[in-house]
Amino acid sequence: MGAICSGSKKEEWDNSGLFSSTKEWKNETKLTFDKQLPTWLKGCLYRNGPGQFEINNDPKTSVHHAFDGFAYIQKYQIDGELNTIHFRTSFIKSRTYEESLKHGHLVARQFGTDPCKSIFGRFQLLFSPLDPKFVTDDAGVTIQRVNNELLALTETVVGYVIDEKTLETVAPLTTLPYTEPLQTEILTLSTAHTMYNSKRKMTVGYAIRMTRSHGHWLDVVFVFDDDQNQQCSITDKQNDSLPTTDCDDKDRNEDDAIDGGGRFIFITNNVNERGKKYNKLIKSKTKSYRYGYDQGASYMHSASITEDYLILSEIPLQFSLTKSMMAVLSDGLLTDMFKWNDALPTYFRIISLDNGEEVARIPGPAFFTFHHINAYQAKENDEDHIIIDICAYDDHRLVKELYLNKLRQNMFPSGLGYVRRFDLNLKTQQCTEPYENHQKLSDNQQQSYPNSFRNSLVPVQFDLPRINSNFIGKLYRYIYAVRGPPDYKFDALIKIDLQTQTIAGLWKEPRTSPSEPVFVQNPDSIEEDNGIILTVVFEQETNKSFILILDAGTFEEVARAYLPIHIPFSLHGNFYATASGNA
Repeated sequence: MGAICSGSKKEEWDNSGLFSSTKEWKNETKLTFDKQLPTWLKGCLYRNGPGQFEINNDPKTSVHHAFDGFAYIQKYQIDGELNTIHFRTSFIKSRTYEESLKHGHLVARQFGTDPCKSIFGRFQLLFSPLDPKFVTDDAGVTIQRVNNELLALTETVVGYVIDEKTLETVAPLTTLPYTEPLQTEILTLSTAHTMYNSKRKMTVGYAIRMTRSHGHWLDVVFVFDDDQNQQCSITDKQNDSLPTTDCDDKDRNEDDAIDGGGRFIFITNNVNERGKKYNKLIKSKTKSYRYGYDQGASYMHSASITEDYLILSEIPLQFSLTKSMMAVLSDGLLTDMFKWNDALPTYFRIISLDNGEEVARIPGPAFFTFHHINAYQAKENDEDHIIIDICAYDDHRLVKELYLNKLRQNMFPSGLGYVRRFDLNLKTQQCTEPYENHQKLSDNQQQSYPNSFRNSLVPVQFDLPRINSNFIGKLYRYIYAVRGPPDYKFDALIKIDLQTQTIAGLWKEPRTSPSEPVFVQNPDSIEEDNGIILTVVFEQETNKSFILILDAGTFEEVARAYLPIHIPFSLHGNFYATASGNA
């Protein structure tokens, strides 16, 4: 276990370098670990996140928010037998990236940065939301393998196919989220966190649609490993007038849609033959389902799947046309287009993975979240339940605390979220919190601690949670995450034991900031925590980064290897073993 940083003064903590630009490392470089790796560890860790916060190194062009840096893909090819790592990186060559560098300024609106300087320009955005001058195609959130291609995804409707060997940008993914919107659309958000259901051999995704004249709706897609002939369904029980999905159009020519500057490639025209072939392949393997909203559409960054269900948390952060106009005109955040109302419940929408039918929509407590952790099915008194764990916050103030000018001054007053558990009874359609008021406080402490702390299984602040992927949708025990107490964003890695409700492991070194921990299973074991943890750590004092490997069971350090460049704030990654398909 790393040394515990004790007695450090706040002024010694400075992770501003975590939010500074880096450079491409195009030529693959061989590095050696300082200690011996497990010989079974062989494969590639891919990571995605912001890598450049200014344009052409001009500080006047800096973006405003941590989520706004240009997408930066990293590849760490690890060979345990040789004890080596081959390292390379690349920026995604999106239209937004290339045009911004060409013109010397940002050309498309990002999560929290608007390139329009004039009120007129921002007002125009309200009436031309699909114009390529306004919509970003920079896919800097996750990187996942779907149907044998590596995809970089974000919350907009355009992802990118990335070459696994070279990290070159192959082509845009034009079919996400697989359905045609109407021309009155204001905003579409799709999930960057697709989910794989091994029981049905399919990838699950969703998108949220907001329009001016057709209301709001939710699209859910199942992308199978085998062809499915584009089966679609409208499953809303309250709204019979929902627009149909584009796969109802049997006469639609996909080549015309791609070549003709259609909805999903209006921001780029570089769809090559490999890209066209893959987009058609995904289209042929997709089932699509559409659901309506009785109130405003909710912001949803991620969701959960069990063996048989998709669970979406519709938090009370709902799209508002008025808030949208104010956000655009005031250079606000994407989430400023949504109105927070904690007097409303969070609705857990539960959808069958067998047929796309909505099983239930269960009200629960109000909370904010970016990341679901896991969910699984259970039986109690012969009644079906779903248990779902979420990294929860009391409200969405965290988003405002991720402005770069604050983070670079180490201002992070609220800290990260807490693990909360919700029990969804499918028969009674009721939600309970088994650990409500689990953390005991005195009367004079009640106002000092958030509700999510009081209802947490373990009183530690964290985010970017990961688990052993073999336990997704099943009863599980361990969570791995990045700790983040107030003013110390990403200061340690933790291992949470849900069974004992304790912190079972802690890795921390003075003035270091680790990234999301990715678990890799020992192939010779079925024990949940028999494996290793992969993370990339930023070292504040040297402005260097290293890849760190921990024993997932003991949380002791196994080895590390320093990289030739520093890696900024990174969001998500996945490891794919050399000898297997899906990780």
